[in-house]
Amino acid sequence: MTGFRRKIAIVLTGTFCIISPALAHAEGRSGGTVNVTAIEGKRQFRADYFEVYAPVTALDMIRRIPGFTIAEGEGRRGFGENAGNVLIDGDRPSSKSDDIFTILSRIPASEVDYVELTEQAGADAETQGQGQVVNVVRRISSKLTGTYEGNVVFGHRYGFRPSVNGSATLRRGETTYEFNVTSYSERVYGYGPEDFKLGDGSLVERRYYKGTGGYDGAGLGGAIKTRIGGAKINLNGRVHLDDSFDHRTGIYSNAADIFIGNELLLRSGPKSDINYEFGGDIEFKLSPKLTTKIIGLYRAATESNDSSIETARIGQPATFFETRNRNKPVEFVGRIQNDWSALAGHAIQFGGEVAYNQLDARFSAANSVLGAVTVFPASNVLVEETRIEPFLTDVWAVSSKWKIEAGAIAEFSKLTLSGDSSASRSFQFVKPRVIATWTVDPFTTVEFRVDRQVAQLDFGEFATSIDVALGNQVDAGNVDLVPEKVTTLAAQIRHKFLERGSIQFRGEYQMIGDTQDLVPVTLRDAAGNITAQFDGAGNIGDSKRWNGELEITLPLDWFTKSVGFSGMEVKYTGHYHGSRVTDPVTGQSRRMSNRPVWHQEWALRHDIAKSGFVYGVTAYVQAQNNAYFFNEYRRQKEGVRTNVFIEYSKFKLGTLRIQYTSIPDFGRDRFIYAGTRATGPITQIVNRRRYLDPLFQITLSGKF
Repeated sequence: MTGFRRKIAIVLTGTFCIISPALAHAEGRSGGTVNVTAIEGKRQFRADYFEVYAPVTALDMIRRIPGFTIAEGEGRRGFGENAGNVLIDGDRPSSKSDDIFTILSRIPASEVDYVELTEQAGADAETQGQGQVVNVVRRISSKLTGTYEGNVVFGHRYGFRPSVNGSATLRRGETTYEFNVTSYSERVYGYGPEDFKLGDGSLVERRYYKGTGGYDGAGLGGAIKTRIGGAKINLNGRVHLDDSFDHRTGIYSNAADIFIGNELLLRSGPKSDINYEFGGDIEFKLSPKLTTKIIGLYRAATESNDSSIETARIGQPATFFETRNRNKPVEFVGRIQNDWSALAGHAIQFGGEVAYNQLDARFSAANSVLGAVTVFPASNVLVEETRIEPFLTDVWAVSSKWKIEAGAIAEFSKLTLSGDSSASRSFQFVKPRVIATWTVDPFTTVEFRVDRQVAQLDFGEFATSIDVALGNQVDAGNVDLVPEKVTTLAAQIRHKFLERGSIQFRGEYQMIGDTQDLVPVTLRDAAGNITAQFDGAGNIGDSKRWNGELEITLPLDWFTKSVGFSGMEVKYTGHYHGSRVTDPVTGQSRRMSNRPVWHQEWALRHDIAKSGFVYGVTAYVQAQNNAYFFNEYRRQKEGVRTNVFIEYSKFKLGTLRIQYTSIPDFGRDRFIYAGTRATGPITQIVNRRRYLDPLFQITLSGKF
C-alpha cells in the first residue's frame, strides 16, 4: 500500500470509529433540532441557531451551516450556467464582478431572519444545476443597517498594510438601497536561493533572490431593488481600481561562491485601471402560472502590465529585456427566462441567452542585446465571440422523496480572431443535464448527476505573453484553441447528525474531449525551417478524470461535556484527483498538468459562547504539483500552511480577531531538456526555494 493510500485508509477508518456512535444517536431522533426546522429536502435555520458563533455578517452564518459549501460556478460558458448555490431573498445576484463571498459579507447578521437550505434537484429556478442551495432571507426593516471591517496585516519585512470595507443598506417601503466601499492593500515578501545545475546535478551558478510584491485597490458599488406595479426590479453597478507591483533583486555567484553579477526585475500590474460593471434584472408575471425574468449585464476593463529584467555580469555587457501588455476585455449578456408551473408536479423553465465577449490584447517586447523589438506570434490580437443559447429545464417532483431535474442547453457561437492572427470558427453544442435526488429522511440526501458541459475559453490564451521571472518564458498565443467538452457521472451522499454535524462524500468520473493543456507552438520561415518553438495553451485529445471529496464536520459536545466544556468542533476536508491523458510530446500516458493528487484541510474551532471568546487552528497541505512543457518538466512542493486565531465578540465596537499565519516554504524544480522531452537528455536543472515570513493580522468588524 502506498503512503497516500495508507493515509486515506487511516483517516477513513478513524473517522468511522469516531462518528459511528454519533450517527447511531442521530438516526434515533424523530424530528428537527433546536432552532432548526427540517422537512423533506429542506432545513430552515433561524437566526438564534447562529448565536453561539456570534456572527457579524451573513457570510459568517453561511459558513456555520453543517454540510454546506459555497459554490460560485465552475467557469462554464454563459451567465445561467455559472449560477452559484446562494440566493439573497430568493434572487440570484445579477453580478459577475462581485463574488458571493463579498456580497454576503456586506449583509449584517442582525438583518437575517433565517437561512433555508434546500437539498433537492432543481432546488431553485435561479440556480440551474445545483442540488444544494442556500437562501438568505432578510428581515423587513426601515432602519439603516450595515457592516464595517478594519484590517491590518503586518510582519517582519512585510510592514503594515491596512484594509477597510464598509456597506450600508436602507429600506424605504418597497425600495432597498445598498452601498459599499472597499480599500485594500496586500504585500508578499519572499527570499531564497535558486541553483542552476548541469544535467548530471553539478552546480554551475547560484542566484540568491529577495523580492516583494503586492497590490492596492479600491472600489465603489451600489444597488437599488424596488417594485413597480407587480414587477421586481434590481439594478447594480460597480467601479474598481487596481495597482500592483513586483520588485525582485538577485545576486549571482559561481560554484565557488564568488560574486559574478546581479539582476533587477521590475513588474507593474494594472495602474489605476478602471474595471466596471453594470447589471440589472426585471421580473414580472405574465399569468398566474408564468413568471418572466429579463437580465442584462455589461462589464469592461482596461488592464496594463509592464515588466523588465536587467542583468549585469562581470566582464559582459548588461542586458535589458522589457515587455508591455495592454488588454481591454468587454462582456455583454442578455438573458430571458420564463418559469411555468401549469403542470402538476412539474416546474418548467425555458428561455434564451445571448452573449458578446471581446478581448483586445496588445503585447510587445524589446531586447537591448538585439537592439530592436522582438516579434512574437499573436502579439496583437482582437478576439470576438458571439453566442446564442436557448434552454429548457423541467423539475419533476416524482414524490416527496424523489426529485428529478432534466434539461438541455443548445449553443450556437461564432469566434473570430483578427490582427496578427486571423481565424474564424463556428460551434454548435448540446449540453444535456439530469440530476436526481433521493431524500432518504430529513437528515440524509443522495444525489446522482449526469451532464455534459463546455468549458469557457480564456481569451488571453489566444494572445502571447512572457513571464520575465522565469527566464523570459514565452506563453504563445494559439489561434487553434477550442473549448473542452466534459461529460460527468457523479454521485454524492450528505448526512446530518448531532445537531451541528455532517458528513458528505462525492465521487465523480469525467470524460473530456479536446482536453486543454500545454502544447508545442512552432514558428517556421518561408522555407519551412523551424525558427523558434514555444509552449502555449492547446488541445491534446481525449482524457479522463476522477475525483473523490470527503468532508466531515464533527461537534465534540457528546464527548467534551463530560469533562466540563462544550462548543468545540473539528472539520476535515479531503480531495483526491486522478487523471490520465496522452502527452503531446512523448506520446505516453501521464497525469494532467497542475492537478495535485490530493489536498487536505484540518480545522479545530472552540466557541465559548458565554465569554464571547472563540479560538481555533487550521492546517492545509497538498501533494506535489507537476507541469509538462515541450522541453521541460516542472514540479512544485510546499509545506503545511497553518492559521491560528482568537476572537472576542463582546467589544462595544464589534468583534476583534487576532490571527497568526505560518506561510509554508515553497520549492520548485525545473528539468530542462535539449530539444524536447521526447528527444533530448536533461541539460539543466534549476532548484528554487522560497521562504516567507509569518504574518500577523488584526481585524475589527462590526454591524450597525
